[in-house]
Parts: sequence; C-alpha cells; structure tokens
Amino acid sequence: MKISRRALIRNSILTVGAAGLPFPSLLAADSKTAITPAVAFFEKPLDLLSAEELAGQLASIGFDGVEATVRKGGRIEPENAKDELPALVGTLKESDLKVLVMASSISRADQPHAEETLRTAAGLGIKRYRLASFRYDLKKPIIPQLDALKPQLRDLAALNRELGLTAVYQNHGGKSNVGGQIWDLHYLMKDFDPREIAVAYDIRHAMVEGISAWNINFQLIRPWIQAAYVKDFVFEKAKAVNVPMGTGLVGNDFYQYLKQTDFAAPVSLHVPYLRPKTKADALAGIEQIKNDFTYLKQQLQ
Repeated sequence: MKISRRALIRNSILTVGAAGLPFPSLLAADSKTAITPAVAFFEKPLDLLSAEELAGQLASIGFDGVEATVRKGGRIEPENAKDELPALVGTLKESDLKVLVMASSISRADQPHAEETLRTAAGLGIKRYRLASFRYDLKKPIIPQLDALKPQLRDLAALNRELGLTAVYQNHGGKSNVGGQIWDLHYLMKDFDPREIAVAYDIRHAMVEGISAWNINFQLIRPWIQAAYVKDFVFEKAKAVNVPMGTGLVGNDFYQYLKQTDFAAPVSLHVPYLRPKTKADALAGIEQIKNDFTYLKQQLQ
C-alpha cells in the first residue's frame, strides 16, 4: 500500500510528539490513528557512493531518510562534521530525505569533536544520534562497570537536553558488549529521561542473545526505545549469519509488537549481509536493498 508524502509528513510530526512521552503505552487498543514509522537506511553498504548518488538511490526506492555515518571510517569523519554534515543534509533535502539517525563515534561529551558535531547536528534539525558501543572487561565485576558508565551518560544527557537531541545506544550481541543482554541496558538507563538517553533496539541482536526471550526484553526496555534496527539472520552451526529480510528467524512477531505499542520513532533498515568493496559492488546490491525495503514496508502496514 503506497503512502502519500502528506501522510508521511503527518507521521513525522507524530514521531516528534511521541518522542516527548517518557513511557509509551504497551497497548494500542485505544489508538484511532495508525502510525507508520519513518524508514531510514543505514548507509554503511553505500558509503562508497557520493551523497548525490546515495540520495538518488534511496529516494527512488522510497526511503524517508538515512542513518548517516558520521564517525571514524564513515562517510564523514568526526573532525570534518562541522563542514561536511551541512552539505550532506542539504543534498538529502533536495531528494526529500532526512538524516533520521546519525551513527557516531561519540561515547563521552568531552571527547574530541563530540560537542561540535552534536551542535552542528542539532542546528541542522537532526534529532537522534547513535552512541559508540561500550565493552566489558570480563576480568572485572559487571555492575561496578555499569555504574562507572553512568556519569558519562549523565554528561551526555545534560548536553542532549540543551540541544534537543536524543542519544540512542544499540544493543549488540557478543560476550563483551554492554547491552547484549538488554537487562544491563535497563540497569544503565532506568534513571535517565528517554528523551535524552535511549535505545536503538536491534531485533537481530536481541534474538541472537535471547531467541525465546526477546519479547520480554522488548517490553522491559520499550520506554527507552527511540529507534528500531531491523535485519534478519539464521543460525549455521550455532553461529548467527546475516541474511536478506524475510528469509531468516526474525519473522513478523516483532513488527506486530511495534504496531501494538504505537511505535513512532524511526525504523532503520540494516543489510549487513552486503559488504561491497567497490562502488560497482555497492550499486549491484541496490536491487536486494529494494527487496528488503518492500518486505519491511509490508510488515509495518
């Protein structure tokens, strides 16, 4: 079902409004208006394209925006964000696209280029940025390490409050990754306003780490979810392998959960099974990106 641009603009307004609600309802039974989240594309597999080429390809597919890589090794290096991010936003705007999430290298408010990058992003109307990942030292107790991270987040929360930004942290599988189990993210964030410090809920990683408990984890962390990351996977000899959307284990239950909670924050499509090494490789993957986008839009209707 094709959605008009006017409807998408209306939904974007609803998204901004929903971001101000600290604890969204888990049920949508009383909702009279269906909310279709804006869909972004995590641009990492297309970093080799120019900004103009990226915008043209994503607009032709039907995306609402981009999860832009403003980080070490990304499209824009942190030290260049002040100069290059406005140009990227301007190019995307010409194709009616936005930076819906900014994937960053930021983990502290006082690290080099962090505040400058965030002030630039806020001035351009970007609302959400992804934090860098935190890692455990497995030789040390876990809870004290989480407690030690809270002052970092507190400083970022204060800066975000000033700038009108939301930092989102991606749950990522792996034995050393903070947030892999979701429960530790709840411990870390439970005292923060989700308008300032929040979660980018990655269903692929949530299922890898808790294939039968992801829905419990989703409900636990739902009040802090300010972006959803979608991708699919299968297990091969106990190892998670990324696959195209709709061909793996994620299924449609997750999307039903999103709809039942009136989810209105951006949904970012990730295609980690595509790893182009040349521009030609990147362009060759466009057709599969289209297929994944079509599947995702069907699930969100």
